[in-house]
Amino acid sequence: MENMLVLADDEGIFGSSMSDSTRAMVTEEAHDILVVVYCFENGINFEKLMDEAMDAFVKFASVYDAESWIV
Repeated sequence: MENMLVLADDEGIFGSSMSDSTRAMVTEEAHDILVVVYCFENGINFEKLMDEAMDAFVKFASVYDAESWIV
């Protein structure tokens, strides 16, 4: 994963813009879920995209008490 953006913790890499690991997959037992959106293009209305994603999570996945950040 050299020169790639990755998600990692003390146990190692668990995701990237190309793939995820079984350690970080969402299961029916999951309670706290982190969704990371990689955006490599300019000119995208990212706030609108995030709002639409949040609406979809609420509608289709019964998400509640959600927060979002743009870093």
